[in-house]
Amino acid sequence: MKIALFMVLFLLLAFPSSSEAASKLEQFPAAKEAEQPGQLLWKLSGLGKLSSDIIFAPNGNLLFPSNNKLNCVNPEGKLIWEMQGKGKGSLGSPILTEAGAVFFASGSVLQEGKLNGVLGWDFTVYGEGKAQKTPLLARGPGNILYLPLPDALYAVDTVGHYVWMLSPWESSDGKTSKLINPRTFLACTADEQAFYVVFGDKAGKYKLAAINAKGEYLWKYWLGDISSAFLLTDNEGKLYASVNFKKAAQGSKGGKLNQSKVYCFNNSSGNSPLWSNSFSAANQITAPVLGNSKTLYFTGGNKLYALDTEKGKVLWETPLLKLVSTPTVSPKGYIYGGSSEGYLFAVKPSGRMAWFRQLDGAVERAPLIGPDNFIYIHTAKGNLYKIKDNFKES
Repeated sequence: MKIALFMVLFLLLAFPSSSEAASKLEQFPAAKEAEQPGQLLWKLSGLGKLSSDIIFAPNGNLLFPSNNKLNCVNPEGKLIWEMQGKGKGSLGSPILTEAGAVFFASGSVLQEGKLNGVLGWDFTVYGEGKAQKTPLLARGPGNILYLPLPDALYAVDTVGHYVWMLSPWESSDGKTSKLINPRTFLACTADEQAFYVVFGDKAGKYKLAAINAKGEYLWKYWLGDISSAFLLTDNEGKLYASVNFKKAAQGSKGGKLNQSKVYCFNNSSGNSPLWSNSFSAANQITAPVLGNSKTLYFTGGNKLYALDTEKGKVLWETPLLKLVSTPTVSPKGYIYGGSSEGYLFAVKPSGRMAWFRQLDGAVERAPLIGPDNFIYIHTAKGNLYKIKDNFKES
């Protein structure tokens, strides 16, 4: 018995858990790095590919989904815990609450976790439609979690209780027991007014819809034959959408360039956008982000764009080599974005370059600015960097 116990203890000490064994922390020498405008502090390797952007938890730790796991890393670069998704496919973007709960979906399973790494309740949908590889999830009006699946929109409260479902997605589908026209989804978000979703049928035609806390449509807007979409709400009653059209839908006017569009809606009525602006770029435009002074930023065609949120007018555009990531704006108004060649760019509020730094792999996900004002970057190599911006205006 004592021998068996000794062997168990030996194995636990000699062979750490898979998360600890796979990850490796590298500290960069401060003396060498301190003179760099983008100072590398540490690199945590072996984290795998992200299925959604990194977010900050209220306790200051970083949360990011990788494949079917939700990972937690502290500001010192230590991987603290992993939560395993119970559904098939990758985890979608996690949802945080003020009470310290985190919600995430994988396949058709919605789960709750705590910020100490302990799993809570789970809610499984046994529907006819096959869930997307990376499901969408939002927390919206009524303090409800909105889970869009091919056969229906499911509303679940924050303690794991079923509230209602919207099925079929549209009355034209007909109320039958058989799933005739499953839906696919490109984006969703929510505010206190509504849950917003971009959904399409098997023909690939997409709409933007707003749905209230009772599962009723408030409005719909036709988007057409698009390949990707991104949504963003503000605290002033506006909804922004960036969409990229499929090549077949662009016709001869598209040529070799991708046709894209940015919209601004009043969240209470989407019958007609407040404004829209069209773009032609060598690659697709990203999700929009809000910055200071009522400015909207996004990237596309190797350029960083700044738009006026009132009229949608382009304020400036800055070419940046192989720029691909969604941008991020710091409290000081600096904009950060990543390239497919591994560069992190820092751009001044005026649109002029401040500095750049090359990392070990493509920066495809949005950089994250922490409450400590440090920059956190994930590369396609599966590595997470912590970077300090030392730039000072001359």
